[in-house]
Parts: sequence; C-alpha cells; structure tokens
Amino acid sequence: MVQSETVKEMLESGGVCEKFDFSLTKDIAKEIGDKRVVFTGMGSSLLFPGNNAKNRALKLNIKNRVEAYFSSDLMQYTDFSDTYLFLFSNSGKTKEVVLLLEHAKKHGGTCVAITAVPDSPLANKADRKILMKCGFEKGIAATKSVIEQGLICDSIIFNLAVLQGKKIDFGKLKKDLEDAGKKIEKNIMLDIEPAILEKLSKEKQFYFVGLETGVAAELSLKLCETTGKMAVYYPDTHIFHGLEEGLNKGCAVVIHHPHFSEYADKFKKFQQVTGAMLFGIGSGSDIAGLDIKLNQTFDNYCLLSGGWALVRNLVNALGRDIDHPKRITKVGNPYKETD
Repeated sequence: MVQSETVKEMLESGGVCEKFDFSLTKDIAKEIGDKRVVFTGMGSSLLFPGNNAKNRALKLNIKNRVEAYFSSDLMQYTDFSDTYLFLFSNSGKTKEVVLLLEHAKKHGGTCVAITAVPDSPLANKADRKILMKCGFEKGIAATKSVIEQGLICDSIIFNLAVLQGKKIDFGKLKKDLEDAGKKIEKNIMLDIEPAILEKLSKEKQFYFVGLETGVAAELSLKLCETTGKMAVYYPDTHIFHGLEEGLNKGCAVVIHHPHFSEYADKFKKFQQVTGAMLFGIGSGSDIAGLDIKLNQTFDNYCLLSGGWALVRNLVNALGRDIDHPKRITKVGNPYKETD
C-alpha cells in the first residue's frame, strides 16, 4: 500500500523530536521574566501546543501566569500589559491570529509569531518571530507541525522554570525526547484488531475523553478532519456528569491516565446506559484498544501518536483519502491585507 503524505508527515515527527533544540527560547524566556504568558492560535495550532504547555507549567509550579486561548476569544480583552503573546500559525496567515496580533499590540501586548513562513503577515507584524523547521505539510491535517509547536511551548516553560531555580536537566530532556520520538513512530504504525476496527468504522460519532492536556481535544479534531465522522471532546470525567442523558451509541475514546482506573466501573455503567462502544488509548488501560509505548516526560506526545494510529486505521478501513478531505482547506480562514 502506498503511504499517504499525511502518514509520512506523522512519522516525520520522530525526526522533529530528534532535532529539536531547547535553547531556542532561552533568550526570550529571560525577556519574559515574571510576565504573563499567553499561547494562542486556532485549531491544531492551539489545542495541543497551548494546553500541553499549561499542563507543564502547572506541574513545574512556575510563577508565571500561563494561559491558552483561541485567538478569536482574546479579542474581547483590552489590557495586554505585562503580557507575552505567542501567536501560532504555521502559514502565518490565519485571519483570527493576525487580527489578534494587531489588537493586542494596540493594547500593550508583546507579540511573538511562531510560523513556518518568514515573510507572512503574522511574522511581518510581530515584535519577534520564531521560525518553525519541520517543513511544509502536504496533508491538509496538521501533524508534525503540532509536535514542533508543542515543543516550542514546552521549551519556553522549561527555560522559565530554570530561571526560577527549578532543576531542569536539559541533557536528560534531550534523551527523553529522542526516546519519545522513536516511540511516536512505533505507536503510529500500530494496527487495531480487525473485529474492533470493523465496529469502529460503523460508528457515526466519537466522544473523546481525556485530561485537559490538549491530547483528546486535538484528536477529536483530527478524527473529524480525516474521517468525516463527528467527534467531540469531553474533559476528564465530565462525561459522567449529566451527559449520559443525551449521548446515544457512538464510541467513547478514552485517552488513558492512571487515575482513570479508579472509574473503571463507571465507564462500564456509561457503556450500559448509553450503548456506546469504549475504546482505550494508552499504556495499562482497563479499556481494550491500543496499548502504546510512553515516555514519562513526553507522555502527552506519545498519547497523541496513539490517537494518530486510530485515525490511520479508521481512514484505511473507510477507504478515505486522508490527504484530501472533501470540505476543508489547509488554512481554514486566511487573512487578507484588506481585512
């Protein structure tokens, strides 16, 4: 079988991990100091990168306020003083992101563009820019660029942590990231048991259940983009708190976290009352599905790659062209100089 461009780009994420340099944001972390940090973008440029970074910042207990918002949501605010905004757009021409940059600069914000296009509207208007190195994606669905964006966010948090006296061993981080890259490549190519895959392919809607790390949210978008099936994200165990009344059948994809084992009986009851299929992604999950390899430091990246394996299997079973979805385009809402 000829490998699609999208799957090739998923697999190139391993190389992105191997080549990434955490010193990329060392100087800008010094500039930030104790100021507020806001990660922003639209779609895949925010869902995993920004929320994973928020999760990292909380785990390290850094002093900075770290936020993650869709760019369109931030247009309601008018005080960006003492704030560094990191604006993500691979193309550098996502309308909501460019408009936010203009708005935030008028209201005291320092704007840093993270893009792959050095002469894009976003890069040209920003105070600073960080250029991505993962290369152009031929597939419509963002994959390796999401990994690089996530690592850029992570590097900002790690470098801020060092400045605040936290013990961060960048040599170990580099080894862990290289290990994660290898596991990402293996996870992507995992196959789902044929009988389970047949059931999955018949489901019309998917409910992604996982922590607020951006993994489940991003995967719900990725499955919708590539399979044409409706997918919705429900954070943590929110799916047990009233949603059973309205959810019928479909498949609940559970992105495993160790504390989810405490709710094994509740997941079974959820399955019984809704008729939904359960499918687990993780290591040591109580729910049948994909048993993936994890690196503890970069576990969320590995979980994301397990979700990509689900996407790859489903697309193949459905006979879909993963590189060319029917309705969406690479840049969902492009900026024009007349905007």
